[in-house]
Amino acid sequence: EDAVQREVFEETGVRIDPESVAYMNSQPWPFPQSSMIGFHATADDSTPLEVDTDELEGAGWFGLEEVRAAAKVPGSTLKHDPGLAVLLPPKGVIARELIDSWLERQP
Repeated sequence: EDAVQREVFEETGVRIDPESVAYMNSQPWPFPQSSMIGFHATADDSTPLEVDTDELEGAGWFGLEEVRAAAKVPGSTLKHDPGLAVLLPPKGVIARELIDSWLERQP
């Protein structure tokens, strides 16, 4: 959980609630002997993003309806509707599992 807090802060400048960090799943990563691990956590969304571009291509805050709209597009959202506010990874990868799991918990 400490590593999740540290990495989120180092890569985006965002603080997360340490009590909210929860492991979800993992999957193999294409680097030798590596794994991608996925956690849910509650972030302070009033924090301005400070993206470490050596680590991330970009980051942003997106509203629930923007994410829901993108999640309805089958396959790669980039190929179907480049006008969407957010582009989601395809189903079957841990990043999308995290997003879909979050959406399922929303009212």
